Amino acid sequence: MSNIHEVKDEITRLKQECNELRDIFDLFCNDFNNSIINIKNTLPNFTNKLNSNTELLHITPIGVFRSCFLTKNGTPRQPSICKYARGVLQITAFLNSFYSVMGLEQYSHLWVLFVFHKDLTTKHMPRPKVAPPRLNGAKVGVYSTRSPHRPNRLGLSLVKLDKIDGDILYLSGVDLVDGTPVVDIKPYISNYDVPPERSFHPDWIQSSPSQTLTVKFTDSALNDIRRIFSEPFEYKMRFIMDEEELRQCITDIIEADPRSVYRKRQGNVEFSFPIDSVDVFIRVNESILTVTAVKQSEYVKMLLANKV
Repeated sequence: MSNIHEVKDEITRLKQECNELRDIFDLFCNDFNNSIINIKNTLPNFTNKLNSNTELLHITPIGVFRSCFLTKNGTPRQPSICKYARGVLQITAFLNSFYSVMGLEQYSHLWVLFVFHKDLTTKHMPRPKVAPPRLNGAKVGVYSTRSPHRPNRLGLSLVKLDKIDGDILYLSGVDLVDGTPVVDIKPYISNYDVPPERSFHPDWIQSSPSQTLTVKFTDSALNDIRRIFSEPFEYKMRFIMDEEELRQCITDIIEADPRSVYRKRQGNVEFSFPIDSVDVFIRVNESILTVTAVKQSEYVKMLLANKV
């Protein structure tokens, strides 16, 4: 009999434990359901806040820049290197965009804020240190340079405003590649844009490159330049007006050395770059860079055909 009573007591105890576990489980389920409800109620507010912040970061180009520089290769690294380097910007931000530039003709220069769109396709994340060409391989922090390899890929150039025709701006002294998205323009005002205090910068900014380059033209190249403006070509020059401007433009670009650090380390290797509607071919012999030909190559024709 005693065993039966012990079994009954054990059953009763187990029932009590089961009831207690059921109560604990019910409490857990209730807390879990309340947590889910709280998450559902909080998520829309968080999403709205996230969307609101995202909208603040959303930028739409005000126009696309059309330039004499068809590719990154040969494009000056800074504005004003070549005064005959021209381009046009048509403002498309408004229905009547010509109203947005009223009064702008009273300024001589503009700040152009743009996107380095040619670097958006890179598979590599920007790095905190870069090697500016003028430092010949030495590295500094990206924010102490104007390198295009930066987290937000934004560039800033000071250019000359030549004229305005409706909503189209004609600019010179540019360093933008054809097709560059422009996100804003602002007039240059010397009263505010030139600091009242003495400005300074690192010595390497003002120092000359590793070697001074001498630019020469072969007789054949000079004849090429003459023919470009005297004979019919499939594609006419779009921005450069005459022989003198083209010769000076080529000289300015080469003297600033458009080659990368890697290309310069290769030594006396021939290279070329497109400008306006022609391709420029250069032979390298130490510090003497000789223009050997200026012609409308098939490569340039292909580039221009894609832009028509």
